[in-house]
Amino acid sequence: MSIRSPSETAARTARGAAKVVVAVIAGPDALLVATPEMLRQWRRLTPLAVWSAVSVGRGNSEEILRSLATEMARLDVEPHRLILLAEGKTARAALELVLQGAIDCAGLLAIAAPGAPLPFPIVPTAAAIRLVVRRQDREDAPADLITALRASYVDTRIIGFDAPAANDLRAAASAAETYVLELVANASRQNRHHGV
Repeated sequence: MSIRSPSETAARTARGAAKVVVAVIAGPDALLVATPEMLRQWRRLTPLAVWSAVSVGRGNSEEILRSLATEMARLDVEPHRLILLAEGKTARAALELVLQGAIDCAGLLAIAAPGAPLPFPIVPTAAAIRLVVRRQDREDAPADLITALRASYVDTRIIGFDAPAANDLRAAASAAETYVLELVANASRQNRHHGV
């Protein structure tokens, strides 16, 4: 029999009660939508979810994989309970990892990810992909990321916005919030099916 400290017991109880973990992958990108204020609001709206910051200095794929694996082990979270949230180039790197099958998760919210064509075929995934994209990122890319996602069997929803117009940023934040709530709710329902 092992003896746990009160903080270990509390952490284990909190993990056991949590239905979903939202990992915010924070890279070097300037934030347009997922600002600290918005993250606080989204956290308040999802009281049963555990929110975790995963810092990646450069935001590249290897760093994301390494940091996310460490955080998943620390929180003892299974992939069907994990939602990823990222913005900018970091969001694009996380999205590529999910679409390549390198990261298994319940869902991903990618905000303002560059829309260049994918350099690989999309691997089937059960992850729900939600994108909040800048319209200007699509103007010169007829065979872009969105076209590839729409042609795949991946559960994808996409909304566009014009930045830096204040009204469009508010609309983008509202869409992102809706997607966060949806992803957390869907992952919570999946947990019931997994017996969590």
